[in-house]
Amino acid sequence: MEILQSIVGECKALLQQGGLVLWVILAVGVWLYTVLLATWRVAVPLREAISEGISEAGSSQRQLHNTYTIFLLERLAWVDRRIPVIGVMIGVCTLGGLLGTVSGMLSTFENMASVSQVDPMEKIASGISEALITTQAGLLIALPASFIFALLKSRVGAIHLQLEKKMHADLAAAYGKELA
Repeated sequence: MEILQSIVGECKALLQQGGLVLWVILAVGVWLYTVLLATWRVAVPLREAISEGISEAGSSQRQLHNTYTIFLLERLAWVDRRIPVIGVMIGVCTLGGLLGTVSGMLSTFENMASVSQVDPMEKIASGISEALITTQAGLLIALPASFIFALLKSRVGAIHLQLEKKMHADLAAAYGKELA
């Protein structure tokens, strides 16, 4: 129980030291991982859907073409629209960390320039702490998301390729039936 209270206390201290920029980074990070997880959960079953039964809908070339187009527009387009959003959010987390670094250093220099009764080293340390905490938070959120994003993009590319190959194979088979 004491360990949990200690962890909660440390988290509160970090959130206070990180300032507003840290809160923005954390909010974007939650949004990023929510969109990333939702997109992954939709993309994974698409491979099975393609191999199991898109071509079941019809036998003529027109019916097959319509079926594949509908699949592409209804199911795969949802995933494709989220790919750029995820990339931007990863960049926002990284740049948010940089913004926190800059604001922390500005705070440090401002505190160094001011003359007051408070210990100057304490003021300098708080600014440097803000700079380092936000940088670390931005990188800790963005780096794993970048790897997951690369895997997701690779999977989506494979799904597009699989869909195209299956569509061409089914259209060739339907064309052969129409000639016979």
